[in-house]
Amino acid sequence: MKFAHTAKKKEVLMLDIRKRIYLAIEKFPGIHFRELQRKVGIASGNIEYHLDYLRKADLIKAEKINTNKRFYLLGLNDYERKILGILRQKNFRKIILKILYEKQVTHKTVVDYLQISPSSVTWYLNQLIDRGILEAYKKGREKFYQLKEQDELIKVIIAYKESFVDKLVDKFVEAWEQ
Repeated sequence: MKFAHTAKKKEVLMLDIRKRIYLAIEKFPGIHFRELQRKVGIASGNIEYHLDYLRKADLIKAEKINTNKRFYLLGLNDYERKILGILRQKNFRKIILKILYEKQVTHKTVVDYLQISPSSVTWYLNQLIDRGILEAYKKGREKFYQLKEQDELIKVIIAYKESFVDKLVDKFVEAWEQ
């Protein structure tokens, strides 16, 4: 059975453009459509056709979150896909890494760190809570945010560190592995 799937995969990826798309998704799991289009350098109609072909051949999976469609190779579990999709977004990634360093943060800490409006930070934090990444708790009058599954999150960051072109991720992984 595995041989048949390998032969099918090889046949599907014989076309150079399809192979480039597949390799970009492999290198950057959770990549969204426009970013993939930029990395591969082909027109949107053309890339849509080949993405659909790869989906029908059971080589990739597409997930739509809000208005973004993200692409993954098959074989990633639900948690990995969820985390990678979130980590592909700069401000979410920065918030998560900040909490990994500090264990817990306040709203003000995140506002000062990201240097964006408090209402935007509230939106980001609420999104992370809604997606099951963060939890909030009160200590006195202050509200704190911490990661729910920190160990699993760290495993995903370390496993896919090469797919992030981000010095913050590199620094975190370097510190964590020492």
